[in-house]
Amino acid sequence: MLKREIKLLCITCPRDDISYEKQVEFACQGGADMIQLRDKKMSDKDLYDLSLKLQQICAKYNVYFTVNNRVDIADISNSDGVHLGQSDLPVSYARKVLGENKIVGISASGYDKVVEAEKLPVDYIGCGAIFPTTTKPEANIRGLEVLKKLKTANITKPVIAIGGIDKTNVADVIKAGADGVAVVRAVCGAQDIKKEAQEIKEIIVRYRSTEV
Repeated sequence: MLKREIKLLCITCPRDDISYEKQVEFACQGGADMIQLRDKKMSDKDLYDLSLKLQQICAKYNVYFTVNNRVDIADISNSDGVHLGQSDLPVSYARKVLGENKIVGISASGYDKVVEAEKLPVDYIGCGAIFPTTTKPEANIRGLEVLKKLKTANITKPVIAIGGIDKTNVADVIKAGADGVAVVRAVCGAQDIKKEAQEIKEIIVRYRSTEV
């Protein structure tokens, strides 16, 4: 269950030069509304331990903390919720395990999938890939047109755009109809994480305020 808007969702990025803890701290300081921990190589124990630490950091800044894919880790670490992909466990299972007070988000690749996701017990819908992205080079590119089309589809749940979004194109994404954006390398992969988060968040706020 969302109690605050998600304008900027920052997804962690595995790096040798900076820890996940520092990434999250800087992203929170820069204005992230939600952090998502995504690491498919970490052991269950390490993922659990890290989730506990990141949840505490996010709580300090009043920022949501969610775990990618892993309903079990989100549950036992008392994270704010989980994000599921199309091939992950069913939303109904995640909702049953986590309860109504936790956040469940889902990825939806394209117009039809977003419309389907609107009927599920989710709190937000991630839509992409909007632009080409090195994070998921195999992703189908949807472009801004999918966001413009969704704007007329009476979608009531927040649509969070993802895929190749950074400060050079985020204004176009918001103007096209996204409620917020999710980024990986544009913030957590940046040299100055806090600064990049601040700049992207400022653009989002500016262009959302001009939307009618």
